[in-house]
Amino acid sequence: MQLGYRSVSIDLHGNEYLALQGANDKFLALQGPVRTSKGRITRQFKSTQIFHSLAPNNILEGISIKSNEDYTTAVFAYENVGEMKNFLSVIDPHLQYSNGKKLGRAIALLHQDTLSGKQKDKAEARRDTIHNKLTKYLTKGPRFNHETPILTAIIDRIDSLNDYKLTRRYGGLRFDNVFLTQSGSVILKPSASYGYGDAIEDLVLFECEDAGQMPCAVAGVIDGYFGGVTVPANFWVGYAIYSAIYALTRCSEHARKSQKEQARMVAQSKRILMDFENFTRPIPRWYRSNLVKKAKAEARRLGI
Repeated sequence: MQLGYRSVSIDLHGNEYLALQGANDKFLALQGPVRTSKGRITRQFKSTQIFHSLAPNNILEGISIKSNEDYTTAVFAYENVGEMKNFLSVIDPHLQYSNGKKLGRAIALLHQDTLSGKQKDKAEARRDTIHNKLTKYLTKGPRFNHETPILTAIIDRIDSLNDYKLTRRYGGLRFDNVFLTQSGSVILKPSASYGYGDAIEDLVLFECEDAGQMPCAVAGVIDGYFGGVTVPANFWVGYAIYSAIYALTRCSEHARKSQKEQARMVAQSKRILMDFENFTRPIPRWYRSNLVKKAKAEARRLGI
């Protein structure tokens, strides 16, 4: 069968999503070089097999994966998709909020699976990984000049932090890792970083990467996750602590890559610190802002 194709998206690792069309069939493919991407794409394909049954309308359906001498290609059932982040950047705040809610509801579906005893043990062991990342920040750096209130917040609370909800994490969730279909449904891009841990970790990257530019959309994600009911206080406490940890560990990891990335990560880390008012309050100030309140009110008025 002769296939035609068009490029849909290129991810942060240089791998490409392609829409493929033959005489009778359509597919969405993820393709990258064997030498650098075979392991990643294989794991991404596996993620769709794990999560598709939990959220079939929000996870691509895996069809096949194969490699030749040059490329690894994972093929999925076709969806007419575009980048969600691009769409969010050009719409009004109340529409950002309502689309964020769609994504929050999809994430909640992924977290509905019940873990076995061994899986819970693996989720609890995630704490060791987090502690190791903190140790690496302190010993390897680069360390941030504004670290003191962040470290204080972590040290004072991490030992008493209870798991909010042990789950199978999807991993890597932020707006540039989400597609939007032509009909307005959200499709999560296949994940290479899934695993077990606390559900909050699947929401905290939105604070790190997206809250500064799109607070209404991130507020929608959180409200959608909780189905429109009041967000529990223990979630906000955990969210603040994980945000503090990411403000040092994740930002420092990315800062090692280049001077440009270091400047971006210092700014990110400082913004997170300000969002939680030097970590004196667990609910970020953007969630409490008038902008978000107005966006919520308008979304409710329109019934979206």
